Formats: sequence, C-alpha cells, structure tokens
Amino acid sequence: MKKLGIYKKVILPGCIALAGLFSSCSMFDDFLTVYPTNQVTGEQFWEDKNDLTSVLASCYKQLTTSDVLKRMFVWGELRSDNFILKSEDDQNIKDIVNANLLPTNGWYNWSSYYRGIGYCNLVLSKGEEVIAKDPSFTESDWKPMAAECKALRALYYFYLVRAFRDVPFNVKANDTSEGARDPMPQIPSETILSFLINDLENCKDDGMTDYGNDVYNTSRITKNAIYALLADLYLWRAAKNSCPDSAAKYPGQSQRDYQRVIELCDVVIADKLHEFQKEKEYYYGSTDPSKMPLPIYQPTSFGRIQDLPYQELFGRKGSLESIFEIAFDGSRNINSLVTSFYGGLDGGNHQSGLVGGSSIYQEVDLRPDMAQSVYCQTDLRAVESIMYQTNTTSSSNDYRVIKYVAQEVEVLDGSNVRKAATSASAANVNYSGIRSTSSCDANWIIYRVSDVILMKAEAIACSCEEGDPLLEEAFNLTNAVLDRSNPMMESKYRLKYTSYSTPTALYDFVMRERQREFFAEGKRWFDLVRMAMRDNSTQNMLNLLVAKYASNSSAIKAKLATMNSLFSPVLKDEMKVNPALVQNPAWIVDEDIVRN
Repeated sequence: MKKLGIYKKVILPGCIALAGLFSSCSMFDDFLTVYPTNQVTGEQFWEDKNDLTSVLASCYKQLTTSDVLKRMFVWGELRSDNFILKSEDDQNIKDIVNANLLPTNGWYNWSSYYRGIGYCNLVLSKGEEVIAKDPSFTESDWKPMAAECKALRALYYFYLVRAFRDVPFNVKANDTSEGARDPMPQIPSETILSFLINDLENCKDDGMTDYGNDVYNTSRITKNAIYALLADLYLWRAAKNSCPDSAAKYPGQSQRDYQRVIELCDVVIADKLHEFQKEKEYYYGSTDPSKMPLPIYQPTSFGRIQDLPYQELFGRKGSLESIFEIAFDGSRNINSLVTSFYGGLDGGNHQSGLVGGSSIYQEVDLRPDMAQSVYCQTDLRAVESIMYQTNTTSSSNDYRVIKYVAQEVEVLDGSNVRKAATSASAANVNYSGIRSTSSCDANWIIYRVSDVILMKAEAIACSCEEGDPLLEEAFNLTNAVLDRSNPMMESKYRLKYTSYSTPTALYDFVMRERQREFFAEGKRWFDLVRMAMRDNSTQNMLNLLVAKYASNSSAIKAKLATMNSLFSPVLKDEMKVNPALVQNPAWIVDEDIVRN
C-alpha cells in the first residue's frame, strides 16, 4: 500500500477545482428542486463526459459543506449517551441534548441534504443524453458513474430517513421552474428504503473496484462502499420490520434482510482481506492461526504500543481498512465538524470543542465488556477516544474528545491505558499531530471494515436461534474487534463464547462493541434508534441513554417515551413553504402555521 504523505496534494478529481463554479449557484435553493440556470441546466452545458464529471464532483463537494457534515454529528450522535456539553453557548445544541426538540431549531433544516440529492438527480438524468452526444463516452463508462451517483443519493436519503423517518422523496431532476414549488408530502420510510435498496441492488456490481489511486479508492464510492451502504440499509429495514405489526405486514422480510446483510458483508470482508494479503500488510489473525483472519490492522508493541490502527484510520487517512470517507485537505476544505464539536489547536493551545465524553467514559473497568463503564483498563480506545486532562482552573476535570483531533496515539504501558487519569502519570499516553482548528484535514469516515464486521455480527444475532453455529462466528467477529484494541489484556480476562451463546446476550455484546469502536463517529444515536425499532419499545435504549444524566433522567425518559420522539421534528419554515408536510406528532407545539 502506498503511504499517503502526498495526500494534501491530491483530492477528488475536479471536486476542488470546480467548487467555485457551484459555490454561488442558486439552482438548489428550494429543497428537492433543480432550478434552471443559463449554464448548468441548459442543454448546451451537457455536451461531454467532463460536464457529467463536473456535477458529480459537486455531489461529493456538498458532503464536505458545514451544513451537511455537522448534521451527520448532530443527527447521528449528539442525542446519544456518548456526550455531554462543554459549552452551553449554542441554545439550539443545548435543547437537543436536553431532548427539547423544537420545530424552530435550525439544526432540523434539511435543505443541504436535498441540495446534494439534487446534484445526484441531475447527473443521473443526463447520462444517456451525454452518451448520445459524446462518441468517447460509452455505456460502459456511464455505468460505474451512475452507480457512484446512485450510492451518494442513497447516502443522503439514508441520513434523512434515520433522522426524520418519513421525508419527501424525489429522484427526478426538474429542468424547468414549472411546478418547482409544488407541494410534496412525506413518503413512508419503508417505501424509501425499498426504493434505495432495489436501486443499489441493480447497480452494485457496476461500482468501481479500483480507481488506480489510494486516495480515490477511499474518498470516492467503490463497489465495496455500495455493498457496505446496502448492508446498512438492509439492517435498518430489518430492525424496523422486526416488530409484530411490521412483521405481519411484511412476513419474512426481516429475516430475509438480515440474511442479505450477512451475504453483502461477506463479499466486502473477503475482498478487503485479499487487499491486505496482496499488500502484505499486518492484519488481525495473520500471526496467530487460532484467530480468524480479518482485514483489520493490529497495534505494534516494542515495549510500548504504537497504535497502528488509529494512525492508519484517523491519522494518515485512506487506509486499506477504510471503505468510504469524506475527504478534506485542511486548506481549501476544512473538517468543520471536528473543529466545532471536538476542538483542536488554536493559537498554540489545545482547545476543547462543544462536547466532551460523558460520565460513562470517565472511568475504566478492570475487565472488558463490563456494565459499569464502556472501556476496560487495557482498551486502547479509552485513550483514542477521550483525552483526560486535569483542569487547573477549576475543581472539574476535562474529558476532551481526541479521536480525529490527534494523528497518532502511543501508549507507554498498555496494561493500564488510563494511568493517564491523574496528571502525575499523564505521560503514559503520547498524542502527536494535534490538528489545528484553522486547518483540520481529518477525513470523516462513513464506512470502514469494523462497520462491516459488526453489521454481519448484528445480523446473525438478530436472525439466528440458540444453538445455531453462526452465533459463535458472530461472537468471534465481535471479539476480534475488541481483542485488537486490547493487546495487553491478561488471558484470564479474555472473553469466552459460553458467556455469549444466546442471541440476546450476543446482540447486547455487539451493540456494546459498536459503542466502543465507533465513539465520536456519528453512529451511536442511530444505533440506539435501531435498537428501539427492533424492540418496538424505547425502554432499553432509554435505560442506556439516561446513564449520562446526573439529574433529570426521569424527565428525559418522559420526553422520549414514544417511538415518534426518537425522530426529529420537521422544521417549521419548511412547513410554511410546503403545505403537504405533516409534523412529527411527538413535537407538535404550534398548529397555527402560516403557509407561504
């Protein structure tokens, strides 16, 4: 594998160079609408492949915008048990954390996502037209580009469905202003998920397998990225249809969906393992025949632990273990999510962001996978995720998010990584390459191999009966993810399948491991919602959620008691311009909406 020291000199083809062309373009001002302009929607614009590539670049560029990127965190993570506020300056953020979901809160503005969808619709509507005009552009050239664009569109919609459930849905580009503002109602999430799944099933094997560039292979949609997204869509639909009402309406579909998750994940795991073996990289199981070989990096130890997995994923970026990540170069585009919510170097000092680790991250257990804390004392992720620092100006301590902020993590004593819990021994962990808030180039990872491994394990736990041999495979997969972050764990503490041999025990283990592995990666709230959908109840997820609240937990449980309350309200301003929209009944505060 080529190392990525030249990363900052390479970026998605055309994405940055063409950004200026679209930065002031107003053709996507109204959600779901592609407005006509003299340049882009005019027929004279669509002459050859370069025109398609230009707008495809904008589909990616939109992902890097602050409005899209920050909502990946706010919608997918902020309401979870992972975080507490370190600053209450933003009242809208404070309201979300306290479960006061108001339809006037600007964080529920979804227009930036529909702008991205608009770009995708536009490209997909023009492909055949360009084939007819450009002799050098063939159907075989168009198919991988179309698959790439359909996956990006599905990703935008998947965020909307997970955050809002039922949303307006449109897959056609409007070439004229006629009807551009026609009312468009929400479509049931089941209908949207089924369309996206069928759409990707039909094009999944058209995706590119190799762009010929290490950076492009992780920062553009590949065949593996489509498979991973498709597995995630199936996993969500399967959980939704597990409840009795849905199971009666869609008999057998949940079970079929879980089986499809397993099949898709197997393809990705096998392909990534081939990549690791081809590049002769060190991967989990490569030196120990008793472990299943998996395409995930292992830490290296020479008296101290060099956290190679963290360095490859969150430091160098674009690793073999990554499947799809949003690319930033730190100059022309900056990761505003990390700088705003996690912090970084500012004026030479390491400043905290808006959030810090909640109380469940502030202690570690002696043994792994215990109920009292998220991490155990040998889990490298305890210090990859949270940087403990004594606050010299107050009696409180500072639990800063360090994931994505530091580029490298080195642990001097892996037998107890949280020796850094006192200032006297803080030198046990070395953080290097702390990114600046003014030039943060951290890529935002959407999918990596751990996602695929744990999606497969979850699907097995949810679909197999006790005694099924697949349950042990799911345990081994999940334990492999945990094990690689605990290289100094004593053998007496290592987990055994006999403690996780029932589907319920295994499922709970998988969900706990997802929390450990994907802290601060924008997934935890969505995981909790998926758990509640599968249970057809908010009770279990609320018991986890309220652990971070020192007080007021009863009020939080009351606010989030219904399934409707797990999904966001429709922004009041959207309802003014689109009279077909219906408010989420959990958050109706004002029926007197003046329509424009």
